[in-house]
Amino acid sequence: MSEEKKVATSEKQELKRGIRGWQVAFIGIGGVIGSCYFLGIGSCLSSMGPGVIIAFLVTGVIVYGTMISYSELLVNVPRTGSFVAYTSEFLTPTISTGFGWAFWFNWVCYVPSEAIAVSTVLTSLMGTDSSVTYIAIALGAMAAITIINLCAVDIFAKIEAGLAITKVIVIIAFVIAAFGIWVGLWGQSDEYTGFLAGVVNFSGTMSFGAKVFPLGIMAILVNMTVVLVTFQGTEIVGLAAAESQNPEESVPKACKSVTYRIALLYILPLILVILVYPYELASDANPVFADIMNFYGIEWLGFVFSAVVLVAAFSCANTGFYGTVRCMYGLSIEGLAPKFLSKVTKSGNPRASVLWTLLFMWIVLVLGLISEVTGFMTSLYTSLLSLSGFTGTLAWVGIILSQISFRKKLKKNGYDPETCLKARVKKGQSWVPVFAVIAQLICLIMLVFEDVFIFAIACGAIILPMIGYQIAKKAGKLRDSSEIASTNETKFEELFPPRN
Repeated sequence: MSEEKKVATSEKQELKRGIRGWQVAFIGIGGVIGSCYFLGIGSCLSSMGPGVIIAFLVTGVIVYGTMISYSELLVNVPRTGSFVAYTSEFLTPTISTGFGWAFWFNWVCYVPSEAIAVSTVLTSLMGTDSSVTYIAIALGAMAAITIINLCAVDIFAKIEAGLAITKVIVIIAFVIAAFGIWVGLWGQSDEYTGFLAGVVNFSGTMSFGAKVFPLGIMAILVNMTVVLVTFQGTEIVGLAAAESQNPEESVPKACKSVTYRIALLYILPLILVILVYPYELASDANPVFADIMNFYGIEWLGFVFSAVVLVAAFSCANTGFYGTVRCMYGLSIEGLAPKFLSKVTKSGNPRASVLWTLLFMWIVLVLGLISEVTGFMTSLYTSLLSLSGFTGTLAWVGIILSQISFRKKLKKNGYDPETCLKARVKKGQSWVPVFAVIAQLICLIMLVFEDVFIFAIACGAIILPMIGYQIAKKAGKLRDSSEIASTNETKFEELFPPRN
């Protein structure tokens, strides 16, 4: 072994396995239920009408297809480099570079938007419109996220699991409160009370189809990226899996259970929202849960639901930061990002990737605050969500395409996936990942009709890194990923050598 290889090998360090199995599942939930969940449902309802339930059901199937595909890869071909390790190995390094940097860009934009959401909600609750207070709270929220993620991973896991549990309790509380309104146990408005609330969006003489889709089918297709972003974060389960204490057992269980739990936490509350609240009144200006309570005269509970957005935004930003850093670490160990970003501390924290990501998140936050205060950009939060929805969805597409390619390689080497895999996509469910890919690509294309500018920026976030990779390749500047990859990782050809 050359001296260069010896040095590289000595520098190899792995991420610390400090996350317990139950924490993995809650990290996945925490990454999904952010401010976009509470504010985004209102936005989706106003732009789609009651038919938003169809969009959420379709997205639930997409998430399930993504998670069962990811589980198969994680268990059978363990990698610490997040999904980019799979896109690099089973697709191409060029595609992996584009998808990986787009995913990183997605969270670099989304995390500051959550800090802005914290500031917006908190200043509203305080009854102040002071720009100084607004900026101070946003910077403080970002600082708190920074401090937590500079700590050891087990500390992060404990904090995030606690925040996720809090959000789940609040959602359950809303379900109970909204159900009570629907059946007439409490709450009344000027127009609706008791079971009459059950026909809020379905009264009148129009056909049932017209009531479900009052804004047309096209409204659902065009706005699907907003629905997708409300579900994004489930892939964090896979990122956390590399640091779980028993990944072979906990990963498949966590991936599936997170899908079921999220579907339940999304669909049931949404059904009740549709039943008791006119879609014309919904918006992203306030949490829809709070608006419903205020609408029916239960203001104190509306205040509680407004306050919980603070927890949700902080939690989602915290989890997103975690996932973003692990993605950048993964890009580095695959040789698709600078080498120094793959270094970790003695405690197992990828500090270099943390600091690198923090730098750009702070830049986005500061520029965003300046834009809002000066009036240059009035819809920063919404724009960042659309951008995040597009770039983040590519991670799911990459995961599924990698799983499909993995299956093809298995068969080529003479293996039957139904018998040789420790965890696998069941034969009767093989259509789900395929459906998920097709549905996502359609949603991404439809963004053109909603916002061409955001579409162009999102495409740039994918294409520019791919161009950079090709330039570096032709210039001979690429690194051999084997020099810095984890010593515990075994390549596909070694795990499944050809039988022919």
